[in-house]
Amino acid sequence: MTTSAPSRGARIQTLASRYPLVLVSAGVCLYSTGPVLVQASSVSGPVFSFWRLLLGVPVLGLATVVALRAGGRRPDRRALRWPLWAGAAFGLHQLLFMSAIKLTSVTDVSLMNTLAPLLVAAAAVPLFGERPGAGFRAWTLVAMAGAAVVVVGASSGPEGSLPGMLMAVVNVVAFGAFFLLSKASRDHIDVLPFLFGTMVVAAVTVSAYTVLSGAPVTAISRRDLGFAFAVAAGPGALGHFIMTWPLRWVAANIPPIIRLAQPLLAGTMAWWFLGEPVTTAHVAGGALTLVGVFGAVLSRSGRQLSADARDLGDLG
Repeated sequence: MTTSAPSRGARIQTLASRYPLVLVSAGVCLYSTGPVLVQASSVSGPVFSFWRLLLGVPVLGLATVVALRAGGRRPDRRALRWPLWAGAAFGLHQLLFMSAIKLTSVTDVSLMNTLAPLLVAAAAVPLFGERPGAGFRAWTLVAMAGAAVVVVGASSGPEGSLPGMLMAVVNVVAFGAFFLLSKASRDHIDVLPFLFGTMVVAAVTVSAYTVLSGAPVTAISRRDLGFAFAVAAGPGALGHFIMTWPLRWVAANIPPIIRLAQPLLAGTMAWWFLGEPVTTAHVAGGALTLVGVFGAVLSRSGRQLSADARDLGDLG
């Protein structure tokens, strides 16, 4: 006798609720491949963003159809506001993120994520009632200090572009808004319909920009299309899914801390595959960042945040 789809889904959800940080960590690893693929391409940031989103829409659309046919919850009209706002934020993030990488470097842009914990911590108080304890905050500062060490020792990129670094900072704000909307949406809309709607809105946003700016979106090689599809299917579809799905059981303050390890991962891959320089500061700062990440997550206040989030998720 075969096991029914609902029972399989229930068992998978139970595992996700027990080990949500494993999924979040896997999502961070997938996210780390994105900057390297963008830098390896030979097209501009907006052109890459256009194709990455255009190719990502059918990938997530097919996954959404399969999920709905398997008994997933169909979103109502009120639920559609979540992907609308998240899509606008994500579209802005994509434009700024990929443009900044082209003007600076993978390491520099990735390291702007050191600002994310501050942004999320401030927003999580009114949105989710989260107030991390002193231990969690102290280890967070250690992790951010480690990332700052890497910033000091990081390459300034091919031109050391100030506009590129400013784009990287605003990109973090836009992605932070997308992340907060993703977590807040979990009680109102299922993950795949949310991500599909988000990508549709983001694709429209970026497409409008490319039309107005006259970006040469048709001037792209098969090789670069392959890179764009890899980002769309890897960090764009699978990465977002395994990062967003467990947010019901994860405190908002936790994922930005884990994402502080992303510069180390992205920088290592950029060094290995692209030959971007890695200095002693990268290694020392990366090690300090990892110590801070583990310290924050495993601290008493970090464990309490995780326990509270799991309890609320199970009630939702």
